[in-house]
Amino acid sequence: MTATFFDKNVTQAVMNQNSIFGNIFQNYADQGAQVVAFVCSEVMAWYIWRRVSDNFIKYIMTGGMLVFAFNQSLSLLQNALSYTFSMLNNISKGIPMGVANNTAAVQNYPELLRWTLAAIITLVLSTLFARWINQKSDADLNYLVTVAVVGLVTVFIAQTMIGEVKTLWGRFRPYEMTTVSGQAYSEFTPWYHMNGVNGHNSFPSGHTMSGWLFLYLALFVSRQNISAQKQMTIFDIAMGILTAMSRVRIGAHWLSDVTVSSILVGLLIFAASRLIGAHFVESKNL
Repeated sequence: MTATFFDKNVTQAVMNQNSIFGNIFQNYADQGAQVVAFVCSEVMAWYIWRRVSDNFIKYIMTGGMLVFAFNQSLSLLQNALSYTFSMLNNISKGIPMGVANNTAAVQNYPELLRWTLAAIITLVLSTLFARWINQKSDADLNYLVTVAVVGLVTVFIAQTMIGEVKTLWGRFRPYEMTTVSGQAYSEFTPWYHMNGVNGHNSFPSGHTMSGWLFLYLALFVSRQNISAQKQMTIFDIAMGILTAMSRVRIGAHWLSDVTVSSILVGLLIFAASRLIGAHFVESKNL
């Protein structure tokens, strides 16, 4: 209700493109989808390594999943580095550091840096995942690979759903309001108004989608470790809420953009948990 009637009022009250809080989450909270996909691919890689007996098939399939994990590292770093270098460039020019939108995916960082960091991250984490999976019982391993498969599907649906709606809705972002038609807020439309394909994609929020996808990681936590489940769930929920708040603060999205995205992705992750048959925090040890 608040988002429907007071989108402009909320933005006018809180928007600040120099917000450190807003910039931190803009730069580094847009990677939830890649993080979940990376974890899923690592689990599947080492599940295959442990379960497949034919060496040729084992090496091919495990290698393929690790390549996919590496690709997720590259994608994650593309977002983080693009925003970071844009922010630093803005600071050097004396303009608001939050004017760092990378929607056009313009390369503004050394490509060698991205590939080097991705290789290091994948190598280190793959080693850790291999050791972790090797310690799991067959029952735990079967559970984890189910979570991994459903996780990849969940990420795909979330990205496709939010991406398609963004394109169809064609909603102007708050920071775009001051640059159109020479009049602030002249292009504002409520969240329920579909503008069609026009190159603008404020509704719903992609960053908020990624922030809430971190919640899926709670399902990877051992079903016997209730304390770890609680800690991970609290962290993940905080990531979703803070990411949503940061998008409004920095003027990249309206309150309704982040609200609708939170609802859609939250329902999707809940549905995935029901499909798996697990809770974010189990009521008792299994």
